Amino acid sequence: MAKKRKRRIRWNIGMIVFLVIFIYVMINIVSFFIKKKLTVYRVTKDEMTTTFSFTGIALRDEKLLKASQNGYITYYVEEGKRVRKSGTLYILDKDGKVQETFADQAEALRGKGETLDDEEIQKKVTEFQSIYSDGSFSDVYDLKYDLKNTILNLNEDSMKEVIDAVSKKLGEDAFHTETSPASGAAAFYSDSFDGKTADDITDADFDQENYRAVRYNSSDQVKKGNVVCRVTNSENWTIVVPLEKSQYDFLQDKDSVTVKFQSDQEKTTADLKVKKKGNSYFGYLSLDDYVVRYLDERYLDIDITLDSHEGLKIPNSAVVKKKFYQVPAEYISKGNDGKEEGFSVRTTDDKGEVKVEQKNFTIYKKTKKYCYLDPEEVGEDVVLQSMDSDDTYLVEKTKTLEGVYCTNQGYADFRLIEKTAQKDDYCIVEENTDHGISLYDFIVLDSSTIKENQIIY
Repeated sequence: MAKKRKRRIRWNIGMIVFLVIFIYVMINIVSFFIKKKLTVYRVTKDEMTTTFSFTGIALRDEKLLKASQNGYITYYVEEGKRVRKSGTLYILDKDGKVQETFADQAEALRGKGETLDDEEIQKKVTEFQSIYSDGSFSDVYDLKYDLKNTILNLNEDSMKEVIDAVSKKLGEDAFHTETSPASGAAAFYSDSFDGKTADDITDADFDQENYRAVRYNSSDQVKKGNVVCRVTNSENWTIVVPLEKSQYDFLQDKDSVTVKFQSDQEKTTADLKVKKKGNSYFGYLSLDDYVVRYLDERYLDIDITLDSHEGLKIPNSAVVKKKFYQVPAEYISKGNDGKEEGFSVRTTDDKGEVKVEQKNFTIYKKTKKYCYLDPEEVGEDVVLQSMDSDDTYLVEKTKTLEGVYCTNQGYADFRLIEKTAQKDDYCIVEENTDHGISLYDFIVLDSSTIKENQIIY
């Protein structure tokens, strides 16, 4: 049998041209799908407020009072209320029987109008009814102790009268009376922060699972040496917050901030200091009001708000960096009319003759010390002549500035921006800057999809 001959492909110019065109079309199709699309963004106006949320530790300027003996305690001032210096805070007796005698003497004074009237008690019951729910039935016990302290709360003259009467009946050694060492608000609890200062706070203190607190009410049994009452010395107090490295860097140059308490949305201003301790960072907020409002809270959820910034909103993806020549401002000269700013360019020809020519390079940005010029416009090896002296300056030092590509004219026109604030996705820039952008300008959303001066349409 005869062998079959293989057919050979005969190439001609037509097939080659077709193959080239086919490959070109395929390359363009593939590049179309993988290439980043050019998207235009319209500049709008916005406001940015930088806010940090923290759980802070409240430390107050206060006096700690410890039980002088074992026994039962009875408070004669309502928790959270102010007491004057040397005013009676509580009594301690060993078996609790003295409390009954004190209560009898206090009741005897009610008819004289020297104790709190029923309106105060009715007010507390009404306030409790307005916030009560079945899911928080345990709050009833707090109301019970609150009413008990209110009923026992006497004015100081009446208190002295009661103490004198009980002393005559049972003897001075039957109980111990504690008076306030300062004029301030009283609170009845002890916790793991007793005696600590702001400098003593560590990262471990912010773990609330390790927090221990003991709260006291009238008729509770207490042990000698335990802290059973605290009285504020002043309105000054401090909230310590843990910081991340980025927050520490951001807040370093801030002297004061706005603090908002999340529990009731109350706002105030606080002085701020930040400190690095080992590998940890802390912020210290100094306040001079609201100490009584949050007297019984050790951990506070707060927001720190910095100044608001209003301006043009720019997506961070649109920002592009460009190098500019940095020229000392003293080399700026005036034109013939004395108004237009320019530069005296010094050149030397092959014969050694020096020539100074006035050129009006575009000044994109100007500060007190420097002005910034586009290298593409100025060129290389340019020497400037000072108008006030024989000094010269070789233009070569550069600095990177930020901007965006404006598309208003149909091509990628670089425009400078001056950031005032920045977040993860966008920034706020100043309005009405030289060679900058304006409201409702169109810019390239992703600066990586185009090059400067590239024609769009």
